[in-house]
Amino acid sequence: MSTRTRNARERAYEQLRQRILTLELAPSQRLDENRIAEELGVSRTPVREAFHQLSAEGLVTIVSRGGYVVADMNLHRFRELIEAQHILVRAVTHLLVARATDDDFDELEAAVRAVDEAEQSRDPHAVADTNSKLHILETRLTRNDYLLSMAERVYTHLQRLAFLSFGGAGGIGGDGQDPSLLTHYENVHEDHWDYLKALRSRDVATAERVAVRHVELFQSRIRQFLEMNAVEGLNFSDIPEFGHGRL
Repeated sequence: MSTRTRNARERAYEQLRQRILTLELAPSQRLDENRIAEELGVSRTPVREAFHQLSAEGLVTIVSRGGYVVADMNLHRFRELIEAQHILVRAVTHLLVARATDDDFDELEAAVRAVDEAEQSRDPHAVADTNSKLHILETRLTRNDYLLSMAERVYTHLQRLAFLSFGGAGGIGGDGQDPSLLTHYENVHEDHWDYLKALRSRDVATAERVAVRHVELFQSRIRQFLEMNAVEGLNFSDIPEFGHGRL
């Protein structure tokens, strides 16, 4: 494969992925291969290859009679994601306490600071993106490739919900003035730093408690967002409960 062809495919993939994660391409929207190729200034081949790569990640669905649609967002998918996240954070916490080095903790601290900076910018995409990268990094530092594959899928799929709940796509808080969003950011900040402190102290019980609290915090934000916003194309008639925390 030539460098030019590879670059065209990578450019198509990155742009399509961002448009899906920021809901510029809406859930269940049919994707027109010709139109997207024209918009991106590439041929149909790299677009088709990008569709297949995104399909492998679960962000695009290949329909039975040909063609592609953006993966939907619904209650069943959300429930599965939260279930997976609860299991994932517990496993990651135990392995980080056992395996992470001081250099690893320094790398995590830099990623936590990146989330803090994104929150200060009030940019929903930046917050969702840096937060996703932080939690994927936590998993990468466990040195377990199977958990990493799971984390990349879970946190990528959660980005669309995070983007919406942080005020993206015209949602409440998009102007950065929603008091509930500012409170949420304060709690996120507290959770991230409490978790890192517990990891550095090798305090697995506290670290696990904070990790679970953090999942429940996000779950609570999603519930609050959906109660205040009618989002076309999303089907959340109920939100599952998991344990007790900031709900």
